[in-house]
Amino acid sequence: MNSTNMADLARLAEENTALIENSLDMIALIDADGRFLRLNAATFDILGYRPEELVGRHYNELLGEQERASFQALRADLRAGVSIRRDLEHRWMRKDGRPIMMSVSVRWCALNQVTYATARDVTERHAAREALDKSQQQLQVMLESIGDAFFAVDREWRITFANRKAGHFVNVDASLVIGKNLLEVAPDLHDSPSLVYYRDAMESGEACTFETYWEPSNVWVEVRAYPSEDGLSVYFHDITFKHQAGQALKESEQRFRSLFQQAADSIVIADRDLCIVAANGRACSNFGYTEEEFLRLRVPDIDSGFTYSPDLSLALDDGQTQLLRMNKRRKDGSTFPADVHISRFEDGGNEFFQAIIRDVTEREETQNRLRELATHDTLTGLPNRALLGEGFQRLLDTCPRGATVAAMFLDLDRFKEVNDSFGHEFGDILLCEVAARLRRVLRPGDVIARLGGDEFVIAAHCAIGKGAAARIGEKLLEVLTTPITIAGQDVIIGASIGISLFPFDGKNKEQLFQAADTAMYRAKAAGRNRYRFFEPEMAVATRERMALETSLRPALARGEFELHYQPRIDLRSMAMVGMEALIRWNHPERGLVSPAQFIPIAEETGLIAPIGRWVLFEACMQTRRLMTEFDREICVSVNVSARQLAHQTFVGEVRQALRESGIPPHCLELELTESALIADIERTALMLRELHALGVKLAVDDFGTGYSGLTYLRRFPIDVLKLDRSFMLEDDEGISTFDFVKAFVDMAHALNLAVVAEGVETADAVEFLRAAACDEAQGYYFAQPLPLAQLRERLAADRGVARALPAPPLTGRD
Repeated sequence: MNSTNMADLARLAEENTALIENSLDMIALIDADGRFLRLNAATFDILGYRPEELVGRHYNELLGEQERASFQALRADLRAGVSIRRDLEHRWMRKDGRPIMMSVSVRWCALNQVTYATARDVTERHAAREALDKSQQQLQVMLESIGDAFFAVDREWRITFANRKAGHFVNVDASLVIGKNLLEVAPDLHDSPSLVYYRDAMESGEACTFETYWEPSNVWVEVRAYPSEDGLSVYFHDITFKHQAGQALKESEQRFRSLFQQAADSIVIADRDLCIVAANGRACSNFGYTEEEFLRLRVPDIDSGFTYSPDLSLALDDGQTQLLRMNKRRKDGSTFPADVHISRFEDGGNEFFQAIIRDVTEREETQNRLRELATHDTLTGLPNRALLGEGFQRLLDTCPRGATVAAMFLDLDRFKEVNDSFGHEFGDILLCEVAARLRRVLRPGDVIARLGGDEFVIAAHCAIGKGAAARIGEKLLEVLTTPITIAGQDVIIGASIGISLFPFDGKNKEQLFQAADTAMYRAKAAGRNRYRFFEPEMAVATRERMALETSLRPALARGEFELHYQPRIDLRSMAMVGMEALIRWNHPERGLVSPAQFIPIAEETGLIAPIGRWVLFEACMQTRRLMTEFDREICVSVNVSARQLAHQTFVGEVRQALRESGIPPHCLELELTESALIADIERTALMLRELHALGVKLAVDDFGTGYSGLTYLRRFPIDVLKLDRSFMLEDDEGISTFDFVKAFVDMAHALNLAVVAEGVETADAVEFLRAAACDEAQGYYFAQPLPLAQLRERLAADRGVARALPAPPLTGRD
């Protein structure tokens, strides 16, 4: 085999190894006895073990007793000829003792007597599925337990739920009709008056109750239809007995009496003066009276403050049955909600009124619970988006002339940190505590809602306008900056609040919500833990930002980016020893766009990952060409965002950039921010060690402006600290700038770190840094960021020339 083939095979082997080691799934090779032969790096992320810790150990050590039996059966299946099994979910034990659910796929290789296995952590998916199943089961049990048949359809008339009673009514299995069109399941509705009522309710948004004859089953039913934004909910039950009872009253007293006593609902008959003349057994049972006691009562004695209108009397005189919703009073004084069907009839020349009374307590409780679930946040109990709109509109409609209504969008500042540090369970506890504190601060008439995540909305009457709204904002900030104890540790959460005012910032709730949302993002951008009022220019800035984002998305594909390079100077020899690569965007219409404008957008949208990858590869390629052209080593520094560092593929990208460009690893320096380093310390430390093993230099950018923890300087393999220019601007009361910078440099040197000063603009600063023994510097005193062509000119001018002094200062800013 020639050298080319050998190189190809080596490269292929390296790529295969990279694929395995960078896989997010755990990959393992297991011998015939069930012992691990080899595992990839994902083992640490999933089980907490380093791969080498598990080599030689039996997989049974990671399983519970019940799981071992399942795996023993699986092993037998594999030996019996079933060579592949996929997506087997079992409970495994992490190194820290925490159980997790793993989805495992295995392949048995009889030839080599080994098993190939892949696994991934599905704990969250498993828990979410169990929670969803439990919620759906609870809802189904609740709807199956009510006395009525029930079904619901969406706006497209597709069935979203039906209980068994509804299925039996049309002779179908209710579990098999979900998602089907209502008329497909019950085609007899085409010729039924019910369909007209359903359509009217859906279109008008008004609930309706009616009785109708269902010919296919030869029964009368009472139907109640309740429309919502999602569709229509329908309750119905067989009321044939009521019609039969009415007919029986006309035909035969004996038949009437039989039906009267056997009716499932309470039936009360009163004369023209509303004196009760008859009550069936169910009425006696429900109201707590004997039949003799009933006959001494009048109808108002069992009503709870209901007033009968003249229109009711006229409708009854016309022979119309009326359905009323009212509260009824029992003998013990307790009340219950009831549907009451009232009709008038004559017997022997006398006028009587019949009331069929149904206790709807259970149904109302179910409906109230469903309404609560539909309009409130299940975690905090606060109104959700649906109820917020109603409450806010009510405030707008009742706002007195000259007063204002404030809409406030509140976004918690450090909620993600709590979730990442303590887990989602404690994140939920925090959200509930925040909701409770907001309730305590706000007035009874104010509206508060949770939109989801860590976003809350408050709407409040402000009689004196902006000043009142500002005081509310200050109260909200004050109550949220008071420490909250989570898992025994005090946490200060803080919030960013955007405020808009009616009628100044909008005439309707949509405009006011949009304005408050815009102001909230401005508060967050201004440093968080503060409130900002909406200002018209914010909307302009938001539209400008959206337009910039729209243009940014295709910019990389269109080749609109280029790199400029700012030279780095060795302060001992005053020679150029390297450069920092800085991205520039040549917008086709706007011209050169400042990185300060588009880099934050790229960070928020996730575009920074592909853009950062392009910068890395382009900087390496161009530096390699410059090194070849000028026959000298040149170090290039590339900025790396926190999002790039979070990608599992980042080390592989750096390795690929070095390989494809041919640049020596020690000539590439990666600049990292302090916040990116501590986002996930364990994983970051592992990744930085891999990068350092490649020979790449690692630098901390703007050191001293973030967390500045000396611990991570020892924990991470850092080579360079870049000193922020702010440390040289002015003296503190207790220590001079020189003493401070000198101490900083001495500390870095003691840790075997080089120091690069940024933002150097004067000759005095150069001498200052040289006296402090700083290693390198960059800034406009030496050179501004240069396009590639100008950088070539600079390198050509420097070739063979020993520069004794730095270049004169240049104007402009990066």
